[in-house]
Amino acid sequence: MNVQGRTRGGVRMTRRVALVACAIAVLASCGRQVSVTPPESPAPQCAAVRLPETVNGAGARPTPDAGTAAWGEPPITWRCGVPRPAALQPTSALIDVGGIGWLPIEGQGGSAFIAVDWPTKAAPVYVEVVVPDAYDSPGNVLADLSPALAAAV
Repeated sequence: MNVQGRTRGGVRMTRRVALVACAIAVLASCGRQVSVTPPESPAPQCAAVRLPETVNGAGARPTPDAGTAAWGEPPITWRCGVPRPAALQPTSALIDVGGIGWLPIEGQGGSAFIAVDWPTKAAPVYVEVVVPDAYDSPGNVLADLSPALAAAV
């Protein structure tokens, strides 16, 4: 009888340890550094942007370079100070989210958007956001990021 009691307790303890180990593994994957190609010359204005800890419910992940950020798995990525997009024309249709004009860029494996009128239309600093296809609504990502840009103007 004593042996069975110990075995049951051991099984419970093993399950708890397994649950804790799984939780740590999930948290560790969110904390893994994301390699994001840095912009060639990040603009000084990029440092003034206070990005949110979560975007579309995904937690922030570390990136190695200034002017970059990432959230979630697969990572939503941010690059501030990218070159002017070739697709940007005077007749381009922009998506206005929270007072920031975003240019949608067609791509494979996700949606890309570039903020084209921040901090001003006359002297823009281009910000690229890439949202993998795993996320249902890229618009939610822009809704989470646009206030950070608007506040940094």
